[in-house]
Amino acid sequence: MNFQNAIRVNQRGFLKNSQKRFVLTENKTGSDTFNVYLVENVEEKSVYTGKLQEYNENGKRYFVGDFSSITSDGDYFIEAGGFRSRQFVIYDGAYDICQRIMLEYFKYQRCGHPLGWNGACHLNDGFIKETGEHVDLSGGYHQSCDLRKSPGGISIGVNGMLRFALKDKSEWGKILLADEARWALEYYIKVIQENGAMYNTLSSPFGWSGREFYKSPAPSSAQWNVTSCLALGYLYFKNKDLLFAQKCLEKAILSYDFLMGKERPSGVYTHPEKYPFGMDPDSFYEQCERDSTSDIAYQITVSHDMYCATGEKKYLDLIKSQTPKILSQIDGFALIRREANGKLVTASCSYSWLIGGLLCLYDAYELLGDFCGLKDKISSVLDSICEFLDKSVWQTPDLIYSDSDLDTVDGHEGKTRRASMGELLRFGNYYYQKNSCFHPSYGAYIGLILSKGAKALNEPKYMGYAQAILDNLLGANNLDSSRIRSIGYNGCQHHSYGQFFPSTPFIPGAVGVGYHSVDTYNSSSEYDMPCVGMSMYLISEICN
Repeated sequence: MNFQNAIRVNQRGFLKNSQKRFVLTENKTGSDTFNVYLVENVEEKSVYTGKLQEYNENGKRYFVGDFSSITSDGDYFIEAGGFRSRQFVIYDGAYDICQRIMLEYFKYQRCGHPLGWNGACHLNDGFIKETGEHVDLSGGYHQSCDLRKSPGGISIGVNGMLRFALKDKSEWGKILLADEARWALEYYIKVIQENGAMYNTLSSPFGWSGREFYKSPAPSSAQWNVTSCLALGYLYFKNKDLLFAQKCLEKAILSYDFLMGKERPSGVYTHPEKYPFGMDPDSFYEQCERDSTSDIAYQITVSHDMYCATGEKKYLDLIKSQTPKILSQIDGFALIRREANGKLVTASCSYSWLIGGLLCLYDAYELLGDFCGLKDKISSVLDSICEFLDKSVWQTPDLIYSDSDLDTVDGHEGKTRRASMGELLRFGNYYYQKNSCFHPSYGAYIGLILSKGAKALNEPKYMGYAQAILDNLLGANNLDSSRIRSIGYNGCQHHSYGQFFPSTPFIPGAVGVGYHSVDTYNSSSEYDMPCVGMSMYLISEICN
C-alpha cells in the first residue's frame, strides 16, 4: 500500500517569514493553479491562490508552488492537481518541537547511563590495548543503529548540539540542554590523555563487554571535533558552573596544543591494527594529516572557538596565517585536496572535514572581516552551491557516496549506490569531481553554509535555499518521508546491523542519513548522530 501524498511539503511547517514552497509529483487535473486553506474555528477557508511552475527532471514532470506571502499564524493545507496535502503549521515556534525531540535522541543513546535505551551499559569501558590496563572511559554515546562509540561521528553530533545550545533561549532548554551538555563533556574530559592525545575508540568488541581503547591518538579530525566541543563547553558553562567550565577549557588547551605540536603524527592516519568489521573505512580519514585542506580548516575553526573562550591573541594570529592557505585550496565549493601533493581525495561522508570545512570561512570572517578577499570567496562559494541546487526540483544535495566508498561486503557491490553513479555527471563539476561527491546525510551541512552566508553577507536569498534543505529533511523529498523520526507523517525503516546485535530500537529524534536503496519506494535509512547534531544546528541558524 502506498501512503505517499503527491503534494510534497514540509510535514511540520514554516516560520512566518520563511520561504514556503511545495513540489507536486503528479497533476491529475492539469490545472496550473493551487489553493492554500487556513483551518480555523473548525472551518476551512481559502486564503491564497497561486500558479504552479513546471519542472522537468530526469524525464519526469514536477510542479512547484510558492506561498511565501502567507505570514499569519495558523494551521494550513494545500490543494493542487487533484490532491490535498496533509496539515502543517505556520508560526515562529514551528521547529521548537523538532529540536526538543532531537535532543532526546542524545539521551536515548547515552552509554553507561540509566536513561540510555539499554540502561547503564558498557560500564567496564575501557581496556587499553597496548598495556591491558583498565581506565575509566565509560560514558559518552552510542552513535547510530549500532553500539559504536565512534570518536569522530559522535563528536560531530555533540558539536552541533552544543552550538545549538549556545543559541537556544527556550525555557525547556535551560533545564534539558545543561544536563545533556554536561554528560557529553564529562566523557570528553576523560578521553584527553595527560600528553594531550585523545584515546582512540575505533575498536572492538561491539557487544556489551568493556571496549578496547588505544593510547595511540585518535584520527585528528575526531580530536579537532572534541577540542572544539570542550571550548564550546567552556562558553556554555562559564556563567552556569565556572569550575566545570574551567575543566573543559583546561582539556581544550591541552588537546589543542597536542594537535599543533610535534608529538602529533604528521602523516595520513593509519589504524594500529586491522579495522574491526563494520568500522569506518579508510576514506573517512584521508585528510587526517597535518596541513591538509581539512586540517587547515579545522585549525581555523577550532582556533576561532579557542579565541572566543580565552581571548588570547595567538589563536587569532593562527587564523590570520592559515586563512590565505584555505582560500587558495577551495575549488568550487569542495574541500578535497591534500596540501602535500594536490591530489583530490574523496569528499563522500568523510568525518575529516564536517565541523571545519567551508564553515571555517565564516569563523575567519567573523573575526577578521574581509581579510584576503574572504567576502568574495564566500559569495562565490554560495553562488556555486545555489547553481548546483537549482539543477534539482528539490533544491537539495541528494547525491550518492563516492564510487570508492561503496559497500563491497559479501558481493553487495553494485547493488546499492553504484547504480546511480552515472547520473552524477549531469550535475557538472560542483559536487562530482573525479570520483567524489557529497553524501545526502550532510545536506544539513550545506544548509548551514547557506544560512550562515545569508547572515554574513546580508543576502536573504541564500536562506531560501537553506529552508529548502530543511524542508527536505521534514518530508519534501522523493519519498514523502521525514528524516527526523517522530516528526512528520512518514518515515523510512531503519537499518539493523547484524554485527552489532542486539539491534538498536527505533529512537525518537533520530535523523536518517539518506535512502540507500535503488528502489526509492522501498528504502531504508541508517540514523546517525552527526545528522542529528548538524540538523539541530541548522534549525537554530534558520530560527535565529
